[in-house]
Amino acid sequence: MAIRERHAALVRLFWRRLSIVVLILLIIVASFAVWGVSEKERESRALREQAERQLDDLRVQEASLSGHIRKLKTDRGKEEALREQYGVGREGEGLIVIVESPQAEPIQASSTLRQWVTKFLPFW
Repeated sequence: MAIRERHAALVRLFWRRLSIVVLILLIIVASFAVWGVSEKERESRALREQAERQLDDLRVQEASLSGHIRKLKTDRGKEEALREQYGVGREGEGLIVIVESPQAEPIQASSTLRQWVTKFLPFW
């Protein structure tokens, strides 16, 4: 009977150790799964921030384009756009050319400091 109890105790010890090893392996697998999910969450957060920045840029661009469209709906805006893009003018308008006056060249010294020193101190 003692042999049978000892054998049963060894079998229980074996199953306990085996279940501990299985639990440790399950913990390791679960930690890798959690790590992967956290990495994906971090990437998703970065992509969301990037998308929000792009959305803000697009909203600014939309506001700018809406302003240009409102401006082009007026006669003055149409005329301004035509003048800028095609360089056209009204009938009877003349062309004014603004010419800048030529700038005088800077005065340069005809002799250098070294020439003056050698002139007055020939031994130098």
